[in-house]
Amino acid sequence: MRSILISLSAVSACFILLGCSTAPQDRVIAKIGNTSLYSSDAEFLAAIRPEAYRNKTTVAADLQQTADTRRKAETARVLYAGEQTSIQKNLADSEENMLAQIYAFFYLQTNMGHTNKMLADYYKKNKSRYVDSSSVLGFPPLITLREKIAADLFLEENPELAAQVNDSSKAAVMDSCRRAILSSEPDRLRKLYKVEIVEIQSSGAEDYYKAHPEEFQTKTAYKLLSVSDPDSSALAKKIKGISAREDFAKIAKEMPIAKQGHAIMDIGMFPALDEEISKLGAKKITQILRAPDTQAYHVFYIDSIIAPQLKPWDRAKNLAKSILESKGDIPLDSSVVLAKIDSIPFITEKDVLEEQAKIHPVRRAMFRRAAVLNILIEKRIYAKAAREKSLDKSSEYLTWIRQVTDQIYAQILMDSLLTTTLGIPEDSLKVAYEAEKDSLFLPKSFEDSKQDVAVWLSIPDISYRREFALNKQNYEQANSWESIKRTIYKSIKYKELANIQERVLAKKIVPVAIVDTSWGLEFISNNLAELVAQAKAGYDNRDLQKAKTLWEKVRALFPQNDSLQKAASYELANIYQELESYGLAVNEYRAVAELWPNEPDAYKAYFMQGFVLSEYEKKDSLALIVFEEMLKKFPNSELSDDAKIMVENIKSGGKVLEDLIKKIEASSEKE
Repeated sequence: MRSILISLSAVSACFILLGCSTAPQDRVIAKIGNTSLYSSDAEFLAAIRPEAYRNKTTVAADLQQTADTRRKAETARVLYAGEQTSIQKNLADSEENMLAQIYAFFYLQTNMGHTNKMLADYYKKNKSRYVDSSSVLGFPPLITLREKIAADLFLEENPELAAQVNDSSKAAVMDSCRRAILSSEPDRLRKLYKVEIVEIQSSGAEDYYKAHPEEFQTKTAYKLLSVSDPDSSALAKKIKGISAREDFAKIAKEMPIAKQGHAIMDIGMFPALDEEISKLGAKKITQILRAPDTQAYHVFYIDSIIAPQLKPWDRAKNLAKSILESKGDIPLDSSVVLAKIDSIPFITEKDVLEEQAKIHPVRRAMFRRAAVLNILIEKRIYAKAAREKSLDKSSEYLTWIRQVTDQIYAQILMDSLLTTTLGIPEDSLKVAYEAEKDSLFLPKSFEDSKQDVAVWLSIPDISYRREFALNKQNYEQANSWESIKRTIYKSIKYKELANIQERVLAKKIVPVAIVDTSWGLEFISNNLAELVAQAKAGYDNRDLQKAKTLWEKVRALFPQNDSLQKAASYELANIYQELESYGLAVNEYRAVAELWPNEPDAYKAYFMQGFVLSEYEKKDSLALIVFEEMLKKFPNSELSDDAKIMVENIKSGGKVLEDLIKKIEASSEKE
């Protein structure tokens, strides 16, 4: 497919590699609020993948994303039910785009010009030729084998081509045939539907011609006599002593009329001749000139110069029209018909203007009326053909519509609930803005400050405390985080936004129940007990990345639970250490020591912070400070003796542990 792709919306762009399938038996994979995730969703996602990646394992990640989007969409349907009408209009406006893509990439590219039923019937008749991979891959054969089936049916319908194809050449030949089908289809459909482009008549072109006669002049022309020779010396001898026309004519030949700036017959372009004539005028003999194209030497007698003349309108009208079009499309009434189908109006100027309005202003100059008209024609005849073949009722199209609808609803949720006000009533935002506008929000207006105000109202104390504890060097003049809350806010507001959005969404998100566990779908719970259990299970199963994500989720969702915050920091510190993210581990241990210094087990955070600094980060000077502070605050803890050894070892340059290891090894040898 060619120009049609340019006009398609971003939401449709993901459909480049679509394939087609028969209507699946729609089974529920997961219940999501009042809707579900279906097997047709999974089969659709498999169909758009290359054949080598069309299996449950590779499709599962896409299905998880589809499920997450559907969950957000279902939440948006509950919160923003009034948006349904505008969404349906949006989908109706996109119908032709989507049908055109379905036709191009389902029917033409993948199916090679066959309907789903034709492929299904062919498969049933020739089932023994195909290895049934559906049990292994988890999808019906017509999804997993479609390209093979379409190619075999195409070759059976074209026996002369089939006779020339062997196993080694088949793939390349089929690719070539698919490209040929795609390339020829627009012209085929134009002829089938009798598409006629209406010539635009512009009254403004003749007015422009009359107002700018200098742009429609003929070129200055010359009548010339010419003498030439490959040798300049020989040519000089020929013309020596000649000054009159009659003498020159005896040794010269008369040339066809030459135009200024044009190629001269048998000579080519000759800029030097134009310059010479301009300088000498008529009835003169030029100096010896060398032609750039032929490299021959010439002397010309300038018989006469024909001055430029105004071209008659019949000769100038196409140029006038072209000039006007180069300055921009000729203005037309929106009702002007630009294309017809079987003599019936098909596309008007209004359609073109609406299509141009969808294009970003930066790119709009590239999409003039003629280009957009061709895009519209191709899109509409593809959509028309798709309806005639009932592709608008296919499972693939309906599934795609469902997934696109989910994307639109999910975007509404992000834009309305999460992005602008974070679910905070506007009255509350206004009060906070007025209270803090001089210190935090000026010079922005209230409308431009809504998100900043919402973040200001939503950041929990633990975030300020954590920032102050971990970056005290940035706030040296402050005794507490409360005294510089506004300064800290400016530092952390952007990174806090994601956590705030998670909390807002968690209060609204609909419940999920997994029906088909074979896909390995996982939905992070918003229930505290379940979330902590999932995090612990992830760690116990050595899925450290999953455990990290879940503990970070715990910390983001429950900022007011102080003991949970401390537990999350401890768990994340251990996980970061095992993942070899030592800097992050040190920060978590330090946060525990700073934020909960009076807890009975705070000494553990001190010890582990010093241990990681010394053993992994090789920052003994910093580790020494931490160990000594621990021994001062917790002199009698169960790790104090170990801390003393670490201090002695650091001060000895590592000798203490070396000697200890030698003693242990010697003791083991005696035993």
